[in-house]
Amino acid sequence: MKTRSGIVSFPLRGAAVLFGMAFSLSAVMVEAQTPYYADKSINIVIGSRVGGGTDTAARITARLLPKYIPGNPRIIVRNMPGGGGAIAGNIFYHKAKPNGLELLQASSGAMGLQLRGRDIVKFDFLKMPTIGHIARGGNVLVVRKLALPRLADSSANPVVVGTQEGEESWQAMTLWGKEFLGWNLRWIPGYTGGSDMALAFERGEIDVYSPSSAADINRYLESGEFVGLTQQGMLGGNHQFRRRPDFPDVPTFIETLGDKKPTGFAWQAYLSFTGTTFVDKFLCLPPGTPETYVATLTAAFASMAKDPQFDTFVKRMLSEVYDVGVGRETVQLLKMVLDVPQEAKDYSKTLQHKFGIN
Repeated sequence: MKTRSGIVSFPLRGAAVLFGMAFSLSAVMVEAQTPYYADKSINIVIGSRVGGGTDTAARITARLLPKYIPGNPRIIVRNMPGGGGAIAGNIFYHKAKPNGLELLQASSGAMGLQLRGRDIVKFDFLKMPTIGHIARGGNVLVVRKLALPRLADSSANPVVVGTQEGEESWQAMTLWGKEFLGWNLRWIPGYTGGSDMALAFERGEIDVYSPSSAADINRYLESGEFVGLTQQGMLGGNHQFRRRPDFPDVPTFIETLGDKKPTGFAWQAYLSFTGTTFVDKFLCLPPGTPETYVATLTAAFASMAKDPQFDTFVKRMLSEVYDVGVGRETVQLLKMVLDVPQEAKDYSKTLQHKFGIN
């Protein structure tokens, strides 16, 4: 109403209503402007023990990712070893809430378990949103110099390869090498892991070993007793392999195959078998996580991957040579490994059985 002086006034009750409306609107605006992740914590479950590549990748992410997430949440890491990553994968897949606050640091080992249909696996990486991966340089197939002439001589004693169960991703080079290049190889299964095989290699019990660490590869090559025969290489777009920049003189396996490179299910099987190397350490969200959270975390991972500190940490703590994939790039690699026809999976099993390592 207007007073005699011409000043507009409102009854007290009307003023209170207007004040209440203004306060409510202000609260809504503040809430809308507050990022979802503000004052929250993100949990990263790690499917391995403290130390090692999977744990290291998760801790690099935990340190750098928060500054690229709107709201800058804290990140808490929790190790859940067991079953080659399957225990963590199973619990995360069925129990983690799809609220954007739960991440799984998965690895090539767990992916290999799914690929081979192990009974322990109760998860499906293809149904879990993936925000990105860090992949160390592929393995180099190192051969004892004295054994090298026997590799192409079927009448000679076979060149001996050590393995756990014939399922290491680098064994794709030996299996497909024997099948398509006629390599004279024999496998001894039952080794407990990489360190066990490395010791056997150095003692002369086996003739072939395939490390990925540049320090280990250089140590063997610089001794003069071993040569780099071929390498998995690094995988780019359209499944194009390239040589590791630190070992430019060692041909990729696809170069070694030349015109004997197979096609069809045989090649799909090779890509699937060896492909776990090219995903290596990847971050997943629970099934059903809303796209808005997936998009936010994927964008944060992409920004983190461009951070000079990230490059420093990865080179110092994980690998001097590495690839990074974000979002769809990681998903495509997972599909290359896991989403393959049964005929391709059967092809790999057939080779392993044929050569007596499965």
